[in-house]
Amino acid sequence: MNSTSEKAFRLPADQRSVVIETALLAWVFEAMDSPGQINVLDVGPAMPRTIEFLNAMRCRVHIADLFDSTLIEQQKHLDPDALTDRFTEALWMLDGPLHACLLWDFPNYLAPPALEALNRALSPWVTADTRAHAFCAVKRAAPLMQHQYSILSASEIVQKAAPERPPADYPHPWRRLVGALDLFDVDRGALRAGGLVEVILHGTAQQSAEPPLRTIEKVKDIPLRPSASQSQPRAQHAARPVADSQGATPRAISR
Repeated sequence: MNSTSEKAFRLPADQRSVVIETALLAWVFEAMDSPGQINVLDVGPAMPRTIEFLNAMRCRVHIADLFDSTLIEQQKHLDPDALTDRFTEALWMLDGPLHACLLWDFPNYLAPPALEALNRALSPWVTADTRAHAFCAVKRAAPLMQHQYSILSASEIVQKAAPERPPADYPHPWRRLVGALDLFDVDRGALRAGGLVEVILHGTAQQSAEPPLRTIEKVKDIPLRPSASQSQPRAQHAARPVADSQGATPRAISR
């Protein structure tokens, strides 16, 4: 990453948003050739840029905004069944199999029991064809800043500080992430600035209690489990400033 990009990430977050250039996001949407309705879950708030991008792909966007729920603060006081019930209620808008799930960095706000409860709440809607996008931690002890994300294009994600959110107190390395979210397995990953690893997940045919054993110490924009039928995307790791804008008027949102 060049010095300009590094400087953009170190600027006070309320002064500047940055664009993360990524070759990974396109993998989430490349298989979306369903002749019917394409269902996408976004666990974050409704972001005009994201809605505009997904509407252009004929997606039905389900906005859950789990960051705005009280689950983050209350998770320590709820038992596993109560946590599952709360997440199920928060995902009330889902009514069919998911093609894509935008988790962003939300898993890092959840302790393992709450993350497992989210996994159970998602289980009726995740299939082997579901793909997901998430940010996890390079290592368990790495502190993470609170951020808000939106999609600018198939290769660009806007990252903006969200200091009003509770701290992301549970940074999950990728093995721990898929250990709790065992509806998914890691497909690809890439190191990002700020102690983040961007990962693409795919739904598994069967849930597994054990995370897969793979080497991820040097994560790159290449398949972690190469497939002969898939070409290697071009790696892009830069980040550049972006002016904040309201974007298009949201359409076709279920909430």
